[in-house]
Amino acid sequence: MADPLHPPRTTLQVRYNPPVAWLFLVIGVVNFVLGLLAPGLVNLVLGALFIVLGALLLTRTYFTYTPHTRTLEVIAPIGTRRSFQPTGADTLIVEGRRIVLVQADGRRKKLPVNRWMSRPDEWDAVTKAISQPPKTT
Repeated sequence: MADPLHPPRTTLQVRYNPPVAWLFLVIGVVNFVLGLLAPGLVNLVLGALFIVLGALLLTRTYFTYTPHTRTLEVIAPIGTRRSFQPTGADTLIVEGRRIVLVQADGRRKKLPVNRWMSRPDEWDAVTKAISQPPKTT
């Protein structure tokens, strides 16, 4: 059981916003149908790519945030994972609709996550967790 000195080691997951995924699926289907009606390899390939990308956006996690380690990990639909963890005097903050890594020397790096690509309730949970001061273990 968790107490204030030993917070639970949970990870918050943020999935892609469903309207964004559905938009990719619709664009893909339209292109695919156009490629079948007016023979063209470009529309068929684009349609297939958009359909696959839309399906991935519906099923995959966009990014995760681990409050215990204050680590944000971005999971690309196709490709690699990138991890952002503040070290030393670095810190993660929320500025407007973006999450920013503020380095010890004052430089700011906008992380590659956006509110409009995220499910609103899950985004809000992560921004609330980032805004809370770090807990000691």
